[in-house]
Amino acid sequence: MSHSDAHKTVGATPARATVNHLAQEAKAHGTTQLAEFLERTGRNITDLYRGSSSWTAILRRAELVPVPTTPMQGEPDLLKRMHCFLHADDAERSEAYTRLVQDDACPYGNLGERDKTFARMLFFTLWDKAGGFTTYDKGLETLSQQHAVRSELRQLLTYVMQSSAERTATPLTGPHAHIPLSVHHAYNRSEILAAMGVARLGGQMPGFFAQGVLWDAANKTDALLITLNKSERDFSPTVRYKDYALSSTHFHWESQNSTASASPTGQRYQQHAKQGSHVLLFMRDNKDTLSGKAQPWTLLGPATYEQHTGSKPMAITWRLHYPLRDEMWTSPKPSV
Repeated sequence: MSHSDAHKTVGATPARATVNHLAQEAKAHGTTQLAEFLERTGRNITDLYRGSSSWTAILRRAELVPVPTTPMQGEPDLLKRMHCFLHADDAERSEAYTRLVQDDACPYGNLGERDKTFARMLFFTLWDKAGGFTTYDKGLETLSQQHAVRSELRQLLTYVMQSSAERTATPLTGPHAHIPLSVHHAYNRSEILAAMGVARLGGQMPGFFAQGVLWDAANKTDALLITLNKSERDFSPTVRYKDYALSSTHFHWESQNSTASASPTGQRYQQHAKQGSHVLLFMRDNKDTLSGKAQPWTLLGPATYEQHTGSKPMAITWRLHYPLRDEMWTSPKPSV
């Protein structure tokens, strides 16, 4: 089982199918509704998003919706990003994203601060390198013309929420209360960076961020983006750190090889409680899902330094403020 059940859907999954096969199934069932198609066929939603496919592409191939004579500018790239929302299983985020793609969506400038943050999370998930836009307003305004994209995204978000295991959301509190992330829910890199205010137009673009560590000076927070299973293909020996849960409340993490225990970063890790800075841990099993898509990270929440051994790298034991659920630290396996 994957550490996060955000990627799962209920029901047995038939054999993998091509877009043509899925289109034939959609045509046979005569439905344009994503949830209805999945219920009737018993397929997993990830079957629809392998490669560069999308529900809209399947419906057009099945001739259940018209193929536009003139493709909407930007639509193909946006449809290829729909898979990035398969993990959005917490109500606050799903409802915020849904409001932003309604026909009567509120302009970015008129949103409250928390909804503006969700809007930036949505923006950078759709355009992780800004998409050529200079303001969030301009980017989000273009969605009003993207009828197929908005329809698919609304259906996808609704399905993911309805098919997810019911859990009471645990929002971040205290110094992180303004960051709209919930403990033990999954987020992609764009959402994490945008939620923390690090990703911004004219500054850091999520599409160019490849590090596993982030010092967020504005929030006085070290965000550690941890991948448990580091393959030889994706990680060189110098960055194949040994990271794993010691128990439901303690996590073993290795710093970057360049981090000495006496360095400013090493001292910040050790003295963060005294110095007034914070640590947030994010964890995923693998770099990619079985579908070849980037796997999102699950927010483990705040952590406190307890001890370390060594230097360059430092092997640190963090105490988690929120205990891991059993499946999050036993027998991690690739998600679909």
